[in-house]
Amino acid sequence: MWSRARIYELLEDEEATGPQVRRVRRALAGLILLAAAATILDTMPEIPRVWHALFGLVETTFTLVFTLEYGLRLWSVVEDRAGRWNHPLWGRLRWIVTPMALVDLAAILPFYLNAFVPSNFLLLRILRLLRVLKIARYSPALATFRVVLYNERRALGSVFLFVAVLLILSAGLMHAIEADIQPDKFGSIPQALYWAVVTLAAVGYGDVVPLTPLGKLVASFTSLLSVATLAFPTAILGAGFARELQKQEFLARASMVARVSLFRHLGPAQLAELTALLHQRDLPPHYTILRKGEHPEAMYFIDRGRVFVLRGERRIILGPGSFFGELALLEGRPREASVTTLTPCRLLELHASDFHRLIGGDPKLREVLLAEAKQRLESRASQKT
Repeated sequence: MWSRARIYELLEDEEATGPQVRRVRRALAGLILLAAAATILDTMPEIPRVWHALFGLVETTFTLVFTLEYGLRLWSVVEDRAGRWNHPLWGRLRWIVTPMALVDLAAILPFYLNAFVPSNFLLLRILRLLRVLKIARYSPALATFRVVLYNERRALGSVFLFVAVLLILSAGLMHAIEADIQPDKFGSIPQALYWAVVTLAAVGYGDVVPLTPLGKLVASFTSLLSVATLAFPTAILGAGFARELQKQEFLARASMVARVSLFRHLGPAQLAELTALLHQRDLPPHYTILRKGEHPEAMYFIDRGRVFVLRGERRIILGPGSFFGELALLEGRPREASVTTLTPCRLLELHASDFHRLIGGDPKLREVLLAEAKQRLESRASQKT
């Protein structure tokens, strides 16, 4: 029987890893997508009625699963490691009003509200569609988007304030210019706001257009300004995404470096310097990384996956935390082995110039590397005898 702490780890803990965690979360993500697909298909009248009955059964089944999930989250949330929800009552009440908890509630609410309101009620249809937002828990891309929005909230707020002012000014000018000629379209500022929105959004449906020369001049400037209003948030979000992805990649590399025994003696500043020198490479299986006889250009650290080293008739398999390619760099000679990936791999590459600069400034690292090289050479010699 799983404990409450284990339930929290499987469902709610963002830092949890492991095969069981991945299986549970992938299964829930699959159910969310299937439930969303069933909701969409159920709105198609051309589908045979028997299928609509099946969609109703699917809706009931998925809702019960999501209800159980919500109940388990609510029960286990007091196990939060950061202590945010530790109080058995107030902690749970604070968790209930968090954004993702509200999405979880919205995912099951339509099923239970159906007993009190008509099934075609607009609110119920909207709530059923909100169920797809649950996928944000299991999507790294959506999680990154959420972080970027939070980090850039002040810049985006400034842009939206500028857009709001621009909309009001454009609508006010068009009302003053066109109200007498087109009272049904520009008779008030709220009426003119519709034209301002579609023009500033670069949509311009053409159903509302100015007729006076001055009105056309204002419309032209508004259309030109629409380019800037679209460019500002795009640039802000693009730069935010780039910074966040660089940060995530740097943290992943730093975590990998910290796991390598070769660098355990390094201090935080040295680890940060080394991390900045490493370049990530994601490789498919059966990809040849190094070939015998090549000039050495880098050494490699394995973050994920396995590779095999082929030296003559000898075959060595290396996994996460291992490194290779340092012998040829230390001795300045061509490669004496070939290295090929067995599985999809993530490697961290340290170029030759950075390698020599690094060991030149750290005698202890050079000593450890030479000892490792000596050990490998002795192992190779014993294999030959």
